[in-house]
Amino acid sequence: MEEQQARVSAAAVAPRPVRVAIAEAQGLMCAEEVVTERPLPGFDQAAIDGYAVRSVDVLGVGNSDHAEDEAAAEVSLPVMGSIEAGARTAGRLQPRQAVRVQTGAPLPTLADAVLPVPWTDGGQSRVRVLRAVRSGAYVRRTGDDVQPGDVAVRAGTIIGPPRWAAGGGGPRAVLVHPVRGCR
Repeated sequence: MEEQQARVSAAAVAPRPVRVAIAEAQGLMCAEEVVTERPLPGFDQAAIDGYAVRSVDVLGVGNSDHAEDEAAAEVSLPVMGSIEAGARTAGRLQPRQAVRVQTGAPLPTLADAVLPVPWTDGGQSRVRVLRAVRSGAYVRRTGDDVQPGDVAVRAGTIIGPPRWAAGGGGPRAVLVHPVRGCR
């Protein structure tokens, strides 16, 4: 019996890896390292729903311990529009303006923070800021998840939805072993 198993094993030839579209690779074993070509996210984006602002425009708001300073610390900004998740362009934010943004929406040029809705009065055409936000707050920067050249999927990995999504910054096709992996 052992002799027969040895002969069968010696005669067995593993199928050669094949290149398939990344969308067809789910459930297959990756035969190569998949290296990302683009950063993910591919642009600065809002990490939460809120208002894209320049943090310098809301400095000191909500940080005052003195009643006489409250008037000086109040800030109200005109809302110059809104940007939805999936939008391709975001325009340019001017000083002392805000733009309403959804989670995942691109940030306008010059915006360096997202002011959460609960930190405002929720205004549509003009928003009153109730609390300051620091630069970089609630922003996912270009490449925060994946940088070009990062290994998104290692050889020998069964490609599933999270791995498939990680390949979004990588090639459109991947080398896989043609036998379905266990799920």
